[in-house]
Amino acid sequence: MKYKPQEAIQKATELFWLQGFQGTKMRDLQMKLDMRPGSIYAGFGSKENLFKLAIARYVSQSLATIDAFNADACSPLDGLKAFVSNQIFVNGDMGNCRICLLVKTLSESENSHPELVLLARNGLRAIENKFSELLLEAKNDYEISQDADCTRLGKWLQMQIMGLVVYTKGLAEPADVKQMIDDIFASIK
Repeated sequence: MKYKPQEAIQKATELFWLQGFQGTKMRDLQMKLDMRPGSIYAGFGSKENLFKLAIARYVSQSLATIDAFNADACSPLDGLKAFVSNQIFVNGDMGNCRICLLVKTLSESENSHPELVLLARNGLRAIENKFSELLLEAKNDYEISQDADCTRLGKWLQMQIMGLVVYTKGLAEPADVKQMIDDIFASIK
């Protein structure tokens, strides 16, 4: 059976996101991708190389999702707010929210796989930069203060999202989280 590389990378991304790099064994990949070990090695070189492709796909999809929300919104700030809400209330349910694959990679691999940590950091920077670009658009549209430091705000927004995702894993109530999202965007203005 011939495999489709992009489909295999998507399936691997889901598995890595669920189990982490270290928690995912080659046997798990074999079962998820429906591929033999030799085919995985021939197609991707190694589990680590497959993970790198999964990270690249995750970042690319995240940036595309941000762009899609921005394209559908009346303003850059509305697009960002819709993106954040969607990250927290996946398919309308806060219970579907997951910790970012990049953050998960940083927390599990900080000492054991420095190359993967660097990829995750670069991915987070790319997303922060996208936030900063959209915040600059919002500033140029007089949607936020003309004194705003959009680079700093992009980093701050990234941190707020990370915190909200973790907060949803505790005793958070959906109404409280929705209010927090409103508060984040009110404070950006």
